[in-house]
Amino acid sequence: MKHLLKIVSEDQSFVLDQRRKLAGRGAWVHEKCLRLALDRKGLVRALGDSNSESLETWLRNQAQNMADTQ
Repeated sequence: MKHLLKIVSEDQSFVLDQRRKLAGRGAWVHEKCLRLALDRKGLVRALGDSNSESLETWLRNQAQNMADTQ
């Protein structure tokens, strides 16, 4: 389970829940599957966000940051 990321939608913003304790609508995704989930719009559906562009931008930035640290 340590390779799964929890992304939570809170008050029109998105949070990467590293402690896995935040309440709110969330989605779990394997860190290596993040790009595929973005391309297939799976996270947009899971989080129920109407502003899919902001979610995709945020997630792409998170994915890039994770790639840079590895």
